[in-house]
Amino acid sequence: MYRFAVIGRNFVVDDLLRAAAQVPDVQAVGVYSRRQDTAQAFADRHGMARTYTQIEALAADNDLDFVYIASPNLCHEAQTVALLRAGKHVLVEKPAAPSLDAFRRMQQAAAESGCVLMEAMMPAHMPALAFIRTCLDEIAPVRFASFPYCQYSSRYDKFKRGIVENAFDPTLANGALMDIGIYCVAMMTALFGMPDRIDGQCLFLPQSIDGCGSITASYDGLLCSLRYSKITDGDLSCEIQGENGCIRIDRASRPRTVSCTLRSGETRTFTTPDDILDMTYELRDFVRLLGGADPAPFQEITARSLAVTDTARRVMGVDFQKHSSPSTNPFEE
Repeated sequence: MYRFAVIGRNFVVDDLLRAAAQVPDVQAVGVYSRRQDTAQAFADRHGMARTYTQIEALAADNDLDFVYIASPNLCHEAQTVALLRAGKHVLVEKPAAPSLDAFRRMQQAAAESGCVLMEAMMPAHMPALAFIRTCLDEIAPVRFASFPYCQYSSRYDKFKRGIVENAFDPTLANGALMDIGIYCVAMMTALFGMPDRIDGQCLFLPQSIDGCGSITASYDGLLCSLRYSKITDGDLSCEIQGENGCIRIDRASRPRTVSCTLRSGETRTFTTPDDILDMTYELRDFVRLLGGADPAPFQEITARSLAVTDTARRVMGVDFQKHSSPSTNPFEE
């Protein structure tokens, strides 16, 4: 049994804890928050016995095997490195880090500590991805892929009223690309690797960061189009087009239904079982890594994705350093 604590109290953490109930090898026992009252309220709601208000206390708890980090993006590196150096394995929410350089430092800390580091990137772990991979050869050569994710954020209305929450806070290495566009990037890099060229454009929100954007990634003989938005809704379905067929995916962030239609008219469909929660798959893979499986394939997807977002942000002028605040606490949740 692997005992773990969480950093973060948002809906993503709620989802992770529900998924943990479907993985018999893990048990949630504690939560970190800067304030005891918020930590205790969350612990009571989820039946957890331990609370932590100092990262040092969390790191020093020898009865914990790993920590799930779902704090603001800017906090991921400092929290991850501190916990890895204390001998804790780390499952860190997407994006694992604000930049590839930051993730490389996290990898180095994992290597030095002998601990496991994995990004909680749902599409990289869901079984639909394996089905898609089997279809790529059937429709080859692949010529075009479209991965959109446009979803109006519930926090955008508050932003327009002057209330800036994490998702739209430019000081926290956030924005549309890093919040939801990263799913499109991860799907692309998981299937096709690192592109040869990256172009992109984005729309900046007033006194903030990107609210929507598009990226065109070029490979040898293949073009990928990525569209993402936190300020509009749109069709979430994705397509991968080959000269001999087409793959259709219900969404990039958590692919559950995939169809592969060949030019002959033959169609095969994959549907994820309804009784298994989406985040269960990443937890199962993390447990496999704790048992000795190689984390390199998952870390490579993360590294390639961050290399793409680094380049895209540079092309589009999304500069976290320009907006970052030296007073930001790297251990806030």
